[in-house]
Amino acid sequence: MKHSFNCLLGLLLTAHALQAQTNYTMTLSAEMPSETKPAINFPSKDTFFTTRPKTIGVSLYSEGGSSGMPLAITGRFMLGSYIPAERIDKTEERLKSKVRGGLAATMQLNVTDKLYVRRHQMGGICFNDDAFRLVFQGNGAYLGQTLDASIGKATQWDIVELGIGFRKSKRLLNGEGEVRFSGTINPGLLRSYSGVKDFRAKVFTDTLAQNVDVLWGGTMQRATGGVGLTVNAGVTYDFSVVGSWSIIYLGIEKFGLYYTGSYKTYSRAPGIANSTVRLQAANTSLNRIFRGDWFGDRVDTVKQQLGLDSTRGSKTLLSPFELSVSGLHKHMGWVALSYRHLPGYLPRLVWQPNTRLELGAVRFYPIVALGGFDTWNINLQSSWNWKPMKRGGLFVNLRLEGLESLVMPGRLNGFGAYASARLKL
Repeated sequence: MKHSFNCLLGLLLTAHALQAQTNYTMTLSAEMPSETKPAINFPSKDTFFTTRPKTIGVSLYSEGGSSGMPLAITGRFMLGSYIPAERIDKTEERLKSKVRGGLAATMQLNVTDKLYVRRHQMGGICFNDDAFRLVFQGNGAYLGQTLDASIGKATQWDIVELGIGFRKSKRLLNGEGEVRFSGTINPGLLRSYSGVKDFRAKVFTDTLAQNVDVLWGGTMQRATGGVGLTVNAGVTYDFSVVGSWSIIYLGIEKFGLYYTGSYKTYSRAPGIANSTVRLQAANTSLNRIFRGDWFGDRVDTVKQQLGLDSTRGSKTLLSPFELSVSGLHKHMGWVALSYRHLPGYLPRLVWQPNTRLELGAVRFYPIVALGGFDTWNINLQSSWNWKPMKRGGLFVNLRLEGLESLVMPGRLNGFGAYASARLKL
């Protein structure tokens, strides 16, 4: 079975498609010489690294995973490749009753330390095991049974924004450290938004696969086009010469509002007497019943039978913001806690110990992470300096997340990658 990238949330990101599209960095402050910086992994700020006025930078970041599906399923599902039937069967055998997952990807170009352009694509979802069965197996595999599919909540965002940055530092009164304030103001364009809340579909197929009964209800939203304004803000306390914690960082990213004039809501109240739909079909799946064109402007028999209510208007949406706090301890290393305002995302704890391996100009740092879209990850951060940035050169960062998924793709889940490069002009 082939699925496009637009399906991640596919496991139901929206009932209007039951398919959809489903950052954790800040490099060090510009005040520190590049050649002496360790590979700091703040939980947010993944793609907002600093650059000198005469340097340019580019970065790419992707994080995806699920609490119940292995990489062998989620990876192919998100990238649109073929998923063998035996993989689906093995996943169904170990499937939990409640599953969550999501995807976040960012592409960014820094022109200077005060100007960047980037695009975010992200989404998250909470669903149950019967939803998995209907999407991947179809109802034809469960003749004579009732599948009770549900989506608690799901959202998908596609945003392009311009960042205009600022930075200010202040020495502490005792002269043993400083406080640095940094941030950006981000005017942006909302390319698309999708959402679903409290969706539920009970689907019964008779043993001859001739009749399908569907009892369903829920709310779906769609929007294409809009404008907004968000802010990134962070404060860094640098106590490098005193105390056990030498650096503490607090930050918020992408916090703001987006306005759209093309907000469409589709809803159906469950439990109404005539809400059961009987479809004559040899083999019908929920994915086909709730394909996107059913919820378009087309008027056909199935849409009328489903009894769908729809409204159009304007809406102000709260952006998918991120919160983060992190610190550098002289003995423990870096510890970071982050949270994304997306369904299916749990607070994420990251630990990077004071351990590194050097091979010439390349440095490697091990990282352990808990939470997020996934459940746990073993990551590896690396950095490479062609020559010190102060004298002109190239600085490269690369991180792989979820190495355990590469070793055991059939059992474990979640994978991500981050890459950035800064070049002195």
